Amino acid sequence: MNRIWMAACCFAASLALAGAANAQGNASRTPLATPVKIKQGQANVPALSPLYLLPEEAAKYNIQIEMVMFQRFADMRTAVASGDIQITALGPQDISLALGSGVKSIVGVAGVGSGNDCLVVRKGEDIKSWKGVSGKRIGIGAGSISWLKFAASVQENGLQYNKLKIVNIVGGGTNYLKALQAKDIDMAVVWQPFCAQAIVDGFGAYPTIDHNRSKTIGGLISVLAVNRGFIEKNPQAVQRLVVAYLDVLELARKDTKRWAKIYAEKAALPENVAAESIRVTRLDPTLPLESIKRISKFLSDNGVITRDVSGEISQYYTYDFLSKATGKSAEQLGLKK
Repeated sequence: MNRIWMAACCFAASLALAGAANAQGNASRTPLATPVKIKQGQANVPALSPLYLLPEEAAKYNIQIEMVMFQRFADMRTAVASGDIQITALGPQDISLALGSGVKSIVGVAGVGSGNDCLVVRKGEDIKSWKGVSGKRIGIGAGSISWLKFAASVQENGLQYNKLKIVNIVGGGTNYLKALQAKDIDMAVVWQPFCAQAIVDGFGAYPTIDHNRSKTIGGLISVLAVNRGFIEKNPQAVQRLVVAYLDVLELARKDTKRWAKIYAEKAALPENVAAESIRVTRLDPTLPLESIKRISKFLSDNGVITRDVSGEISQYYTYDFLSKATGKSAEQLGLKK
């Protein structure tokens, strides 16, 4: 009888926990009792273009979003740190860069995906192995996540970065393509849509090597980040923002034509360039924390930030909202990846 009673109690307890989880999930999909107004930072990047849909989805939960456009992740990082905007997507290195300079007001709440960064060579040419990088003239803009992935891949494959023929490119991605066409460089370490433009225009190709496969950095494109003060004052609003964000990613994954059309319109690009840009971009909200720690260590080891923040960076990421929105554990969502 005792065994039966204990089994019944355990079953009842599990039902109660399941009921509480379902209640939480349902609560996350109900409108807030009073409206909340926020500002969202946005940039014209293929992987981030689904976020143009976030105001529409968040409105279902009584959250009113004003979108603020930016040209650089660095400027969005400053704005979300100061509270001028409340939510944005940043590079996976940005919270580490902020922490390295003493800024502790940015919290990562979800991932975005992988594949947006790219390498491009002239059509008809290829680099089939990392050893083949030696002797090539490489166009790079130091400090970008694409540069981080490339520099890490170089080290992992036994090459010395400071012995490569690095050509520093100043300005936007079109300058990389001009240098490639003029044969001033043999390969550009860049990001979409610029690889797509080279391919659609017929003078570029993806090489065999891919820096998105770096073991140190990984392929992570971006992190959804929120101002810490806003989280502390409005946790229920943040929970609904994460739910709306997941819905936005799902909408884009299910309808890539709509995704490409949004990106083409917002970035003033031909639709075939936009379509090629997103073809190699994978949307994924998981947050690989161990990879972010390695990024932090790499930044300090290479003098980009003055101190190693890899041991404390986990304090500036939370899985709470993502876990409640998905019903998955932190481990399933990337805690140990």
